Amino acid sequence: MAHLAPMLATPATRVPSGAEWAHEVKWDGMRVCVEIRSGTVRLTSRTGRDVTVGYPELAGLAQTYDDVVLEGEIVALEDGLPSFGALAERMHVRSAPKAARLAVSRPVTLMVFDLLRLFGEDLTGQPWSARRALLERLELAGPHWQTPPIYDDGAGLLAATAEQGLEGVVCKRRTAPYAVGRRSADWVKVVHRA
Repeated sequence: MAHLAPMLATPATRVPSGAEWAHEVKWDGMRVCVEIRSGTVRLTSRTGRDVTVGYPELAGLAQTYDDVVLEGEIVALEDGLPSFGALAERMHVRSAPKAARLAVSRPVTLMVFDLLRLFGEDLTGQPWSARRALLERLELAGPHWQTPPIYDDGAGLLAATAEQGLEGVVCKRRTAPYAVGRRSADWVKVVHRA
């Protein structure tokens, strides 16, 4: 698969309100495109670099579905919270033996938030709500991957993420297609400043 440049969120200072928006936790991690095909998994960074060797604990995704492209965020959790410092230790590892050791001592979790292809069909032209409904039907829940929930109350989620020490919130227009390689006002991010 040619590298799919990610859709980018527009920074904002306020969470949009209204039924046309869905809200997610913004994870402090590394964004990846995950291609699962013919029993293999390939992880590609936001810049198009193949980072598969660095995250062996995600290899089990190969057993979930065939010919699927997911998008998500790799996070390293410490006491239940994402730690960018802990993840930084993993981000540039190119040695399979070192990655295998770190997968035990500093495991990561893939937070899956979008579905870009399913059984060979390109879904980027579909509205976010349709892609999300299909993603939820896949029931991706494993030892190192999950599909975090979405919320209707963006202001409430923003307050909760501040209280819990999380990075912030991403708000997505339910009718928006996936704008490959573009920053779009259909995705908005509100980040807490320390």
